[in-house]
Amino acid sequence: MSKYSVYLVLFIAVFIVGLYLTQEYTNIKPTGSAPARLSDFFAELKLERYAPNLKQLTQIATKQISPQEEEKLKIKQEQERLAQEQARAKAEQIRLEQEKRDKIFKEKGLVNVESLPVKLFLDIRYATENNFAGKKLYTSDKCYLQKDTADALTKAAQYATQEETPFYLCLYDCYRPLSAQQALWDIHPVPGQVANPKTGSNHNRGTAVDLGPCDQQGYPLPTPTPFDDFSENAYAYAKEGISPEAIRNRSALQKVMRKAGFTTIRKEWWHFNYKNAKNYPIVDLEF
Repeated sequence: MSKYSVYLVLFIAVFIVGLYLTQEYTNIKPTGSAPARLSDFFAELKLERYAPNLKQLTQIATKQISPQEEEKLKIKQEQERLAQEQARAKAEQIRLEQEKRDKIFKEKGLVNVESLPVKLFLDIRYATENNFAGKKLYTSDKCYLQKDTADALTKAAQYATQEETPFYLCLYDCYRPLSAQQALWDIHPVPGQVANPKTGSNHNRGTAVDLGPCDQQGYPLPTPTPFDDFSENAYAYAKEGISPEAIRNRSALQKVMRKAGFTTIRKEWWHFNYKNAKNYPIVDLEF
């Protein structure tokens, strides 16, 4: 260890001790008081109490390491450097892949909602195992929508923050590839709850969005049921056995979405179609 390193370690040690002593003095003197002389400051602190600790810190700071230990330290530092480089390379690869995906989707009229000028929270369930299928169906946790649908979602998000009790939007599903639609239909082939892939869903067009109300940190607010619940409590206007708070939150969500041009469906409180959704073609892009 060079002498400059020793000096640096000693400085840090003295600085830490100084902070600790300052805290001790603050505990001794009443708030707002100050010593008349510097000698009073050290007298009240009784520095002899800290001498052993200071000596120990000095010994640690000036301790020489063996060549073997120094070599191990160099190896560890090199391993950490390589790990950081690999992490940066991986992050850059992900960024480039995302740029390529965004470009392909944009050619089909679909935009990444992360580019919208509003605060939205993403909890894309089919990119996780937290869904009724119990498995990942997407390789990406992004949300894509047709541009006018995305613009309407921007308005809805703005309306939500202007409510008497402001809230935010948490997105559960947006554009859905046909392969995922087929997988959901294979598990739960019930019209009105899952669209038949032969005719397609508005999700496959990028004109439907599944979402719920949440607070400013993105934590979900109480709703009648969780996302993808198939009970009658999930119906858009169900009331029996549902708390008044959950009904209020659902009504507030429906209000801002309708105001922005979306419509509801009977069996899912979280599902909203944008007007003229059927005018758009089914898009089959994997992600």
